Amino acid sequence: MAADSRSPLHRNRDPHGSPPLPDGEGVPVVPREPDPPTTRQRLTAVLVIVIVVAAVVIGQLR
Repeated sequence: MAADSRSPLHRNRDPHGSPPLPDGEGVPVVPREPDPPTTRQRLTAVLVIVIVVAAVVIGQLR
C-alpha cells in the first residue's frame, strides 16, 4: 500500500528552520575591533575636510 510507505511525521518539521531562541539564550556575540579605514576611505575623508574648510574660508572672505 502506498500509504504505508510514508515516513512518520515528526515534530518541528518547519521548512524554514527551527523557531528563534528566546532572548538571552544562544551563541554569545563577541564584539570585535572594527577594521581600520582603507586608503580610499582616508582620502575621501581628507577631500571632504578640504572642501568644507575651503567653503568656510571663501565664506569668510566675501
